[in-house]
Amino acid sequence: MNLHKQRGMSLVAVSVLFMILGLVAMGFLYSIRYGHLPMQEVWARWGKSANVIGKELKNASGIPDSSTPATGSASGAENMPAPVTVESGVKRCVINGKTVYSDTDCHNNATATTLKLQDTQGFQKPKPAADAASASSPEQDARIKMIEKAIEKASK
Repeated sequence: MNLHKQRGMSLVAVSVLFMILGLVAMGFLYSIRYGHLPMQEVWARWGKSANVIGKELKNASGIPDSSTPATGSASGAENMPAPVTVESGVKRCVINGKTVYSDTDCHNNATATTLKLQDTQGFQKPKPAADAASASSPEQDARIKMIEKAIEKASK
């Protein structure tokens, strides 16, 4: 009896290959359902933690932070414009033929206009019709009478 050694992948290699394929398929299905992968949240959380730790280390060591511009003031918040509110509105300008909406002035632009903002509540369910008004219509009364007649005939 002659024994021939089999050629090809071993059983362990096939099982590892299918585990990887299953992991990729599960990740794909998860991303289709939820629109993101769960590890993205973990990486974002770790990135935020790393940024906080890095800033604390820079503050402790006295090294200036290169991510903020060097200004004479203690904080950059003084140079920031006030946020747009419903009362303040926004400016509409036409710059190089394009309409631009901005919360700052339009640099002496003659086409600049201030637009009032409307505070809306978004999509809302329509209010139900009043029962008294809908029942008083002549078509509704006729239908009710016909239904009552049909019930009387069926009960006899």
